[in-house]
Amino acid sequence: MAVSVPKDGDQSVSSALSEISVTFDQDMNQGGFSFTGGGDTFPKVTGQPRWKSPRECLLPVQMLPAHDYIVGLNSATHTNFKNAQGEPLAPVRIRFRTSNDAGKASPGNPVDELRQAIEQHYSYLEVHRVDWPAQWLKFGPRLAKTSSPREFAGLAGEMLAATNDVHIWLNVGNEIVPAYRRNITPNANPQLLPKLIQGWKQPHRMVASGIAAPGIAYLAIHSWERKHQPELLAAIQAELDQFIKQPALIIDVRFNSGGDETIAQQVAARFNVEPGVYAKHRNHGSTMITERTLNASSTPYSGKIVVLMGPVNMSSCETFLLMMKRVKGCQLIGAKSYGASGNPQPHPLNNGVTVMLPSWQAFLPDGSPLETIGITPDIEVSAGDSRTQDAVLDRAKEILTP
Repeated sequence: MAVSVPKDGDQSVSSALSEISVTFDQDMNQGGFSFTGGGDTFPKVTGQPRWKSPRECLLPVQMLPAHDYIVGLNSATHTNFKNAQGEPLAPVRIRFRTSNDAGKASPGNPVDELRQAIEQHYSYLEVHRVDWPAQWLKFGPRLAKTSSPREFAGLAGEMLAATNDVHIWLNVGNEIVPAYRRNITPNANPQLLPKLIQGWKQPHRMVASGIAAPGIAYLAIHSWERKHQPELLAAIQAELDQFIKQPALIIDVRFNSGGDETIAQQVAARFNVEPGVYAKHRNHGSTMITERTLNASSTPYSGKIVVLMGPVNMSSCETFLLMMKRVKGCQLIGAKSYGASGNPQPHPLNNGVTVMLPSWQAFLPDGSPLETIGITPDIEVSAGDSRTQDAVLDRAKEILTP
């Protein structure tokens, strides 16, 4: 049994629809497909059909307004739609008619371009699920009436906020227009930490260091920011060089929400003794899993090490946590991370707005999903009353004290 978009019998399908979707009631053999039909009643095919999941297959199309179409699934001679056991689907015919929307939807129309970008390029469409028909019904006409790129981006951001996906935003010139805004309370107090760390100093605005307790060095890295990357990496490396002979080290990333993964790789590699996979991902539209590997240092830090983590951590900082999980003897302490990694890529619209959409699906080394799941610390510690104490830091010092 199969459910399609558009449905059999629909009489007002938008001619701007760029993909026909078929969802089956069981896992299918993804080795083939049989969309059947021809002539004027079969849509113009604009690309290769693809399996979006074991149950959903997509056919890229271009359709005319006010036109009748028939799309078949299998036939007496074409039976490549099969279930996982090799049993072919009984032939199905989907009949529908497009609406007379000529002039309302056309190439270069930013509303249609935005819809197409979401439908064809958003890698977490089935993870961050949204009632898109309802959203387009609510926002589509309003988007079409906007009078400036900035107004369009602001309204599109309001619509896209329904995804709860922090890796979606819009750009208008040099301005970033957010969509979903997360509301997270860190499990640390930035005003209290300088009072708890002896010799607190900040060699870079995203780096702080000092001594947490006798023999225990402390290094906070608040971001893996891409901007001024060489200066950030140099500041981190200089502090690590200073602490190389300390018997124990605390790395605090509780305020770090990501940035450039290559910086995180270079830092984590200083502690790693054996190269290995720390994360995996699959690019949208591909079935191939890519493994990301952490290099090893010829002179790794030999002391004890813990990493302080929490709910602020996401994106490239979560991959840093996964890197440090590879480090022998390292323990992650604190609270669960946020669970978001999308590698967002730009999709320009005709009105000067660019929408940034996640382009991959992220996985842990064992192949389990990261998105919306996050990373659980080795030792979970409640933050408690962070106005007067830092329970996570205290627990780290307990572990590292001889």
